[in-house]
Amino acid sequence: MSRLPARALGAAVVLALGLGLAPTAPAPAGAAATIAPHLPNGSLVQRLLEDQVLALTNRERRRHGCGRLRTSSPLRQAARGHTVSMAMADTMAHQLPGEPRFSTRISRAGYRDWHLVAENIARGYGSPTEVVAAWMASPSHRRNLLDCRLRDLGVGVVLQAGQLWWTQDFGAR
Repeated sequence: MSRLPARALGAAVVLALGLGLAPTAPAPAGAAATIAPHLPNGSLVQRLLEDQVLALTNRERRRHGCGRLRTSSPLRQAARGHTVSMAMADTMAHQLPGEPRFSTRISRAGYRDWHLVAENIARGYGSPTEVVAAWMASPSHRRNLLDCRLRDLGVGVVLQAGQLWWTQDFGAR
């Protein structure tokens, strides 16, 4: 994984905000078709937003005495897939109707031989800073974020109908 200076990550977030990826008001009807193409799965902006969540999560962990999380491609794949599913269903849940259990989703994405996994989800927060702050303010999400036994992280972010949806999938092997 290449490293970008914090200034470059901040610029990417500003770029994303400038593209209209995080409006403060609901998008007008039909706007999703014009906004969503700016954040396709695997895009540079998507990856930078996800990497910023990882960096902010690691900052919080460091402040609380935990080791840094490594990015995990299988966990990122699982997080992105679940985030897309939630956005398409317009429902925030750890298991959507017809979707496998969280642990099964993680394993099917290629994260195997794990002994501990956890997940945080959110929607409507317009930046990585906002979503990590919200997770830190919630006792159950904070517990996942600061669980020092967890070692790997995959983050997924998707834009749907003018709203960002977020998933953090944590794991330890």
